[in-house]
Formats: sequence, C-alpha cells, structure tokens
Amino acid sequence: MQSPIEIELAGLRRRMHEAHTAVHPEKNPVAKSLASLSAEKLQYLLGQYSLFPARIVSFLYSARDTARGAGWESVAAELTRNIGEELGTESGGTSHYEMLLHGIAELAGEALYEEFRSLEASPATEAFLSRVESAVGSTDMAHAAGATYALESSAVPELVIVRDILSRFLVLATNRTIEGTLKTFFDMHLGTWEPGHEQGLHASIPNYLPESDIPAFHKGFEEIMDAMDEWWGELNAEARTLI
Repeated sequence: MQSPIEIELAGLRRRMHEAHTAVHPEKNPVAKSLASLSAEKLQYLLGQYSLFPARIVSFLYSARDTARGAGWESVAAELTRNIGEELGTESGGTSHYEMLLHGIAELAGEALYEEFRSLEASPATEAFLSRVESAVGSTDMAHAAGATYALESSAVPELVIVRDILSRFLVLATNRTIEGTLKTFFDMHLGTWEPGHEQGLHASIPNYLPESDIPAFHKGFEEIMDAMDEWWGELNAEARTLI
C-alpha cells in the first residue's frame, strides 16, 4: 500500500502533465505558436529562458540549506549532489548553464554567447525568478521541498519544449540542427541528469514529510507550476511585441 506522501507525489506529477500549460507540448503558448515565430523572436525567448538555468544553482542552495537546518539529511545530500552536477562534476567541470550557452554559440555564432551572458531579465522573467526564489527559500521545509520537487520533476518536459524552440531557431537562423555540445546537453539532461535529480528527491523526501505537512508541500509544488505557466504565457506575449 502506498503511503500518503507517495500518493501525493503521484498525484502532483499527474496534475503537472494534465493541468499545467508550461510543460505540455501542445498547450505551452510558445510551443503552440512555434511555426509563426521569427528567428528574432525565438532568440529573445531563448535568451530569457537561459536566465532560469543561470539561477538554478542558487535556488538549490537555498533549499539545501533549509533542508540541513531542518534535519532532512538525505534530502540535503541529494540537493548537494544535484548542485555538483549543475556545476560540472559530470561534465568536465563545465556548468550546465555554460554548456547550454556554449552549445548555442557553437551553432549560431560566438556573439550570441556574450549577448546571452549580459542579458537582463524582462519583467516576466524577473517576476518568475523572484517567485521561484521565494518558494524554494521558504523557511517551511515542507513548502520549500514541494517547490524544489516541482523544479526537478518539471525539468524534463520543459526541456523537451526548449529543445523544440532551439531546433526551430537554428533552422531559421543558421539552417543547422542540434549537434555537438548542445546535443550532449539535451541527451544528458533528458536521459540521465534530470531524471536522476527527480528520482533522488522522490526517494528521499518521504523519509521526512509527515502527513500533516503534505498541504504545505502541495502548496509549494503548485506555486512553482503556476509561476511557470504564467511566465511562459508572458514570455510569449513579450516576444510578440518585438518588431
């Protein structure tokens, strides 16, 4: 028989795929309009998206430190492992953020690397990043754990959509396909790294979460997914205002 938290985790993952547009390949607003977006608009979207993986390590540090303070030792250990991977323990010392930017630059020009590195967050992206920081930085560990689990369990379906955006951008801008560093980035994230992060949290969180704290965990998870839904919708609107 499944425990209450196991039932909750399964329900949240199911709801994530059914009810949240950000990670749905047919409902994500950018994915829905991909064929009608110019290379310039797609570049804008990719640049703003890149600011999310640029901040992911700081989000994981916040959750890890709260987990340590709450005595959630195996959760803290898993987050420490995730942080290490994000910073390059399994990628030759190159962070995943740098892999993404270098991979794009290899195919679309080195100038794009510097452009993305110097980008400022748009209003939509700034609001999204602030909401994520608040959720994962909650002093209520159940809330922070729900938010962190949302980040990790949504990573694969969101990256599939990002890969489609990049593929379309490269065809329009360079007539090239995803290869080299960028192919490695997506292959490893979709096949190994992100599934491992999600599975590690899935295995460790039930050791610490009492049934009474499940509502707070649920709230943290939904807070991230709602923020993600709004971000993608607002990014799509921002891109469409570009000339």
